[in-house]
Order: sequence, then structure tokens, then C-alpha cells
Amino acid sequence: MSGPPSLLEKGSHLVVYGAGGHGRVVADAARAADLEVMGFLDDGIAAGAQVLGWRVLGNVDWLRGRHGISVALGIGANDVRKQVAETLQRAGAALGTVVHPTAVVSPYAHLAPGVVVFALAVVNVGARVGRGAIVNTGSILEHDVDIGDFAHVASNAALGGMARVGADAMLGTGAVVLPGRVVGERSIVGAGAVVSRDVPPDVVVAGVPARRMQSRASTRTP
Repeated sequence: MSGPPSLLEKGSHLVVYGAGGHGRVVADAARAADLEVMGFLDDGIAAGAQVLGWRVLGNVDWLRGRHGISVALGIGANDVRKQVAETLQRAGAALGTVVHPTAVVSPYAHLAPGVVVFALAVVNVGARVGRGAIVNTGSILEHDVDIGDFAHVASNAALGGMARVGADAMLGTGAVVLPGRVVGERSIVGAGAVVSRDVPPDVVVAGVPARRMQSRASTRTP
């Protein structure tokens, strides 16, 4: 049995924060789930611009004084998505959770507010997906998988039963996490990598099997 097409009711009023590539896919998933997409909010695109036929309404200030509107997070970068969610929380806005109708989400899985599950993804029994996380196209979360807040499981990635991905971590396209293995907070798993041993926080791993390449700190600019 698949889960409902969306945790928002059909016809719910929704705006998407972010009108770039990721935001457009979020808006399309919401449209497919029969949600009422009012338009986009964006800090870098002028109000009134048209994106996929929807209007850019403004930035977070547009929400002030408006009630009954949920906001879907249309930003791919984990750190920026987290910052936007915090801004929306301060503004009193509710985070919308969107599930593409071709995704299969067990009714015994848990999706926190702000999650987006894209087309053909699978979220199985007992899985938990944290606040603001992304379950991208065709990815598979087997039973009792735990995805931390604002993590990103990229397209066609797969996690075996009881695997865990920490908050703010990134699992690259086509990567595999074997059953019971852990990817630490803020770590990055490269595309196509196979995680056969636990990955500590704040590192970058790649390869088959996945090996540590560098620390996250070494990738940051001062």
C-alpha cells in the first residue's frame, strides 16, 4: 500500500521558496499531487517574473499577514535550505511536505514538515525522514532508515534497512549505503559510492567501497 499523494490536502494553498532548477521540480511535484501552487518566493528574482507559468510573488515579506498558506522548500543546497526554513519559522509560516504521486511512501513511514519526495522514490515501513530533507527522484529508503533534518538523498541513491544519514549530510547520485551503516552529520558521499563502513561527521567519502577523501573543513573558503 502506498502512502497518500501528499501530506497536504488536495487544493491546499502552497508557495514554493526558490524559483531555480530545484524549486521548479518541487513546484511540478506539487502540481502533480493536485496541490494549488500559488507561485514562487525568491530573494534573487524580481516579483512579477514568470517561471513555468507561475508568478514570482516576492520574498518572505510577502507572507506577512497571510494565513493558511504552506511553503515548500525549493532549494537544493542543504545549508541554504536550512537557513530559509529558519527564516520562515521566524515569520510564522508553515512548512509544506510534498510527495509526488508516483512515489511510494508507506503509511508506516514518517515524513517531517518541509520534506519533498520526488517521482518514483520509495520510502518503506518504519523509515523516518527529518525536517526539510530531500528524497530525490528514484531513490530508495528501505525499512527503518533514518534521514536527518535537512539532509539530501540524491537521485537513484539507495539505503538498506536501518541505515542512517545524519543531519545536513549529502548522499550523492546513485550512492548506496549498506544496511545498518551510518553517514555522519554534514558528510558528503560521492556519486556511485558504496558505504560499507560507518562514515564519521564532516568528511567527504567516495569510491567502491567508500573511502575518506578529505574533511569538510578543507573544502570551505575562509
